[in-house]
Amino acid sequence: MSRAFHRYSLLTLAVGVVLIWWGAAVTTEDVGLAVPDWPLCFGKINPEGWYKVPALLLEHGHRWIATTIGFLVLGQYFWVFARHQPNAAEAGILILTGIGYLVLVYMGQLVIAGLILGMGLVWLCLTWYGRRWHLLRGLTTLALMLVILQASLGGLRVLKMSNAYGVIHGTLGQLFYCLLILIAFASSRTWEEGTLRLSERTALRARLWSLGLFLAVFAQLVIGATLRHTQRDHLAAGDILTTKGLLVPPVVPADAFVLFLHKYWGFTTAVLVLVVAVKAHRWLITLPRLRWVPALLLYLPVIQVTLGIFVILTGKSFWITNFHVLNGLALLALSFLLAATLWGAYLRASRGSSPASTADG
Repeated sequence: MSRAFHRYSLLTLAVGVVLIWWGAAVTTEDVGLAVPDWPLCFGKINPEGWYKVPALLLEHGHRWIATTIGFLVLGQYFWVFARHQPNAAEAGILILTGIGYLVLVYMGQLVIAGLILGMGLVWLCLTWYGRRWHLLRGLTTLALMLVILQASLGGLRVLKMSNAYGVIHGTLGQLFYCLLILIAFASSRTWEEGTLRLSERTALRARLWSLGLFLAVFAQLVIGATLRHTQRDHLAAGDILTTKGLLVPPVVPADAFVLFLHKYWGFTTAVLVLVVAVKAHRWLITLPRLRWVPALLLYLPVIQVTLGIFVILTGKSFWITNFHVLNGLALLALSFLLAATLWGAYLRASRGSSPASTADG
């Protein structure tokens, strides 16, 4: 893929960071329901003076940044679409179906909308495999479908006033960001030209370690999203090592137990990050453009634990809480990038499609 597309994908990633930070600010300030309707804002596209009202600036501004990401992803889709097996009927049907899906969600026809979404994902899998799509062709199509799904979840959070939709929306948003990372990575020179040289046994261990790390960080993200959407005003407890004075609080009530899980699973994950980061220095020795990944992973968990402690001590200070979310995103992104590097090399080696996937015994 062209360098221009890669730079465009990096721009999309940058806007994605702003979007996630803005969404974190919405949750931290508990203004997710400052606008009672969706997709409009008090019945208008832009109510007069909305940017002068802090709550509307956060919530409605979040919608506009999300819209920007939507158009950037649409641009990615058409960019790759034009270069790999273009089919005008496919693009038209996909976009019209996406619009129809959002209309059904707005009308409350969630069962029908869910069926359409499911059929769309099945179509994507069958077409991707059956027509042997280029990797970026499939990834950008999936990204377009997921950005539409994200929009609907954000809308349902407002229309249904549901914490569950808020948790799913926040969690899927960060997984969607990982997909954007994969699109940018798959269009980079490192992906196309880099060579990963590991023994077969070392490569297998590296893949398992990286996958385990990503899943551990993602699990912590889910716990954190649940905590943030159910304990907006204040945390269930203000102690650090214990939770409400107990080393292990009871499962009921759930608020204290969720906080306990977030603290101790977070500490466990931080240790795992450090272990994998040390190992990854050896795994990526032949990929100089990615040596910064394990180096940065050595610092981020220490910062994350420190920020988490100060979130508790300051009673969820706005800036500390939001930087805690962004640092968590960085941990998820880098653990995903590491896993994508190792698993991508393996999958391409099994197909014999790229020198970047070489594994030497």
